[in-house]
Amino acid sequence: MRAIYENGRIAIHDAYLYREVIKEIQGRYWDPERKVWTVPFNSENISTLKVIGCEFKGVLIDMVSSLTRSRDNPQIPVEPVEPMPIRVKPYQHQVQAYNFVSGLLGLFAGGGVA
Repeated sequence: MRAIYENGRIAIHDAYLYREVIKEIQGRYWDPERKVWTVPFNSENISTLKVIGCEFKGVLIDMVSSLTRSRDNPQIPVEPVEPMPIRVKPYQHQVQAYNFVSGLLGLFAGGGVA
C-alpha cells in the first residue's frame, strides 16, 4: 500500500487489505474510476496510515517528516489528555500513544472521535 499527496488530500493505492480501516477515516472517498481511496491531509490520518504500514511517496515524504518533526519536538513536552493510570512518569512517546488511542476510542471529552 502506498500513498501520494494530491490537492490537499492523500491518495492511497493498493489498499484492499486495509479498506475497513480506511472506511473509518472521516472524509474518506473512494474513487471508482482510479480505484484509489482519498483522505484529507492531516496529522491524524497520517498517523493512522503509518500504523497500518502505508508507504509514503513523492512530496508526501517531506510533508510527513516535517509534520512529524514539529509534532515530536522534544522542546515542547506533550501532556496527557487525562491523568494516566500509572505510578511512574511516562516517556513522551507513551503520552503521545495514550492521547492518540484515547482520541481514536473517544474515551475523553477533550479529544477524539465521538
